[in-house]
Amino acid sequence: MSGGRYTIVLTAILGLLAAVFFLFMFEEEEIAVAERVFEINAEEVAEIRVAVDGAVTTIEKVPMEGWTITDPIRYAADPDIVGTLLREFSVLSPARTIADSAEVLSEYGLEHPSASVEVIRGLDKPMVLLLGDVNPTGAAHYAVEQGTRRVFLISAQINGNLRKTTDALRDRKLLRIEQDEVKEIVLEKGARRVVLRLDPNGTWRVEAPYRLPAERDEVINALSTIINATAMSFVDDAPSSLVGYGLADPAMTATVKSGDGSVLHTVSLGHEEMGQVYAMTSERPNVYSVSSSIPLQLDREPDFYRRLTAFDFQSYRVPAFTMNMGDETVTLVKQSFEDWRMTSPYALRANDQFITAMLDSLEITRVREHIPVTAANRAAYGFEQPVASLTLTIDERVKSQEILIGTDSGDGQHTYIMDPAEEWIYAVDASSLLRMPTSAIELRDNKILRFKGYQVHMFEVVTPDERLRVRRDQKQRVVWKLEEPSTGDADAISVGRAFSELDTLYSEAFVTADPDAELASYGLDRPVMELTLQIGGRNDVPEERLSLLVGKSLPGDENLVYVKQRNSPVVSLTRAGFIARINEMVALTPKS
Repeated sequence: MSGGRYTIVLTAILGLLAAVFFLFMFEEEEIAVAERVFEINAEEVAEIRVAVDGAVTTIEKVPMEGWTITDPIRYAADPDIVGTLLREFSVLSPARTIADSAEVLSEYGLEHPSASVEVIRGLDKPMVLLLGDVNPTGAAHYAVEQGTRRVFLISAQINGNLRKTTDALRDRKLLRIEQDEVKEIVLEKGARRVVLRLDPNGTWRVEAPYRLPAERDEVINALSTIINATAMSFVDDAPSSLVGYGLADPAMTATVKSGDGSVLHTVSLGHEEMGQVYAMTSERPNVYSVSSSIPLQLDREPDFYRRLTAFDFQSYRVPAFTMNMGDETVTLVKQSFEDWRMTSPYALRANDQFITAMLDSLEITRVREHIPVTAANRAAYGFEQPVASLTLTIDERVKSQEILIGTDSGDGQHTYIMDPAEEWIYAVDASSLLRMPTSAIELRDNKILRFKGYQVHMFEVVTPDERLRVRRDQKQRVVWKLEEPSTGDADAISVGRAFSELDTLYSEAFVTADPDAELASYGLDRPVMELTLQIGGRNDVPEERLSLLVGKSLPGDENLVYVKQRNSPVVSLTRAGFIARINEMVALTPKS
């Protein structure tokens, strides 16, 4: 077959397939539309009547209450179950038509149906579905619209969603409230009374029998247990006496409240029988049975709700803090991720690693013992003159987190810390708390220079005898050009080694941060070398000049040398090995 004829035949086949496909889709759409049993908008339904084995349940949409069973009892209907029933009714489509006009409906159990669903919209004629016998395979049920004789099959699942008794339609949730509406929980058993309250800062607290922060997860678990409690069975809708159920004098009660008073509900728990516990609520007089796990989850001593950690914050949400150590106050601000800067008493980079570790340790510090705050205890545990005090700014919080660090225990096992807003001193494991610095100088960055090599576009070395300056070629980023003392290509390998050395310079010891310090004793009044890096100025990176002054060696140790940044008062000692690399680069530079 020639290529042209093959193409024509293939095109014809594809066209035929496309026509069949669109015809099939069109017919399917027509069938889907035609097969809908009822034309109804579920939102317009005002009343539903479900009859199962002769027992009729009437459900009405009551203003301000929602779906309510009004006959044979008056009780709230389960909105989820009613919603599913309505959805199944409004989109009902036959699985298969058995008879377009059945002469004898009794053959399908539809002459006197075992169940029916009647849906009423205002003054419109009710829509009624009759449900009959199960088919021989057991996979479906016969059904017919009342007033017609077209018998069709619906699935067993749809039949189950429609065929609901009064008991099945009742709302089994004891309380219908939202978790975020609750601001207080009161748990009472005998003489024990535990009050948990959400404060204006969003912190759950134990308010009775003592006051202290609560463990949020345990409070939420208790709250979820209360508001999600469901009836396993409806025991008595109109009890003449509560004594037999243990509800005249309940074994335990749980009360939930809102801040504005709109929510005030109590669940009472009575006797346990056969793995179930009798219960009732302040909303209704009914007696229910609930799972015996509910009192087990609520029957807790007050200590169970104590917060496990000393403080409630996430370290990554701290953008700034101040720290007092004796007479010195340090202010630190996070400019970006793990980029801490000291703004007072000096303006310079801070030790990112140390600060992150310190905040992390404070966040997760667990309380081993609660000690009441008294004048004697404040003195005994070092809080008259704390080792350190911190004020943490927390994102999205109005109130700062205050932290006081006291002394260690005599055996060194514990450190004592406290939040001055609380009534307790916390004993925590000394090993879990990072050692607090004793001066601002300990919080300074111990890396001599902070820079990213790819952002440097000028590097200069100045000694008493010569000046060397190289600049990165902007078109060929790996090429460096000499500007001083001559022009031409610089040795890129030597420049790279010099950068590597400077990038790994760390302070071995901080010497002074006094801006009025006498620099001559360190050889920094007339430095033996000054190294300058020009960074940024392109691609939204702010331009910055870093100049490092190199002084004389530490007397008695030639391996250490005094250094300081030109714009910083901080004098440090660092390893002197980098000087050889810099001198090597200078030596390899053409002089003419």
